[in-house]
Amino acid sequence: MPHASKRRRRKEARPAEIMAAALTLFSERGFAATRLDDVAETAGVSKATIYLYFNSKVELFKAMVREIASARIGAAEALVEGFEGPSPELIRELIEVLSGIVALPQIRAIMKVVLAEAGNFPDIAAFYRDEIALRGLKSVSRIIERGVDRGEFRPCDPVATAQSVIFPILMNALAGEIFGAMKEFDAAKFTSSHLDFVLRGLAADGGA
Repeated sequence: MPHASKRRRRKEARPAEIMAAALTLFSERGFAATRLDDVAETAGVSKATIYLYFNSKVELFKAMVREIASARIGAAEALVEGFEGPSPELIRELIEVLSGIVALPQIRAIMKVVLAEAGNFPDIAAFYRDEIALRGLKSVSRIIERGVDRGEFRPCDPVATAQSVIFPILMNALAGEIFGAMKEFDAAKFTSSHLDFVLRGLAADGGA
């Protein structure tokens, strides 16, 4: 029985181990250059084992995005759905949450893969867009629309303004992934500065 329990736990852990190996290789070598044989070797399983869980390399990537990123975006959506306080406080909390998400090494690695491979694999770019990017954009847009309706924010286009909120966060994360650790890229200082820009720009009275 102990051996059976150990085998069961090992089997349950395999998808996560395969996805972790795949993310490492996708980030280091690129999606196109990584073969499922390479993933199997890195994960310590056979290629046939990978096919027990994932039908293809693209499906492996999609499962990885769902496992690592989608649940975290879901938590951000839940924050927006359940928040009852002032809109400036809500957008502050959401920006801090999103900044924390993109600071994760796994998330940055996924973003790096999507950016590098979008031209050759438009299906994975479209999947990431629909599953992650547009959901984040929609959450921020909802907050801005809410704030405008309540007189807490100045009148503006919610979607266009949401892009102005989100894209600097993404670019700062990508810069850190591309250039590595640099004293100029202080995540905490960036988040604080970005929040100041956003809240001043949205303020109904033109102030802080």
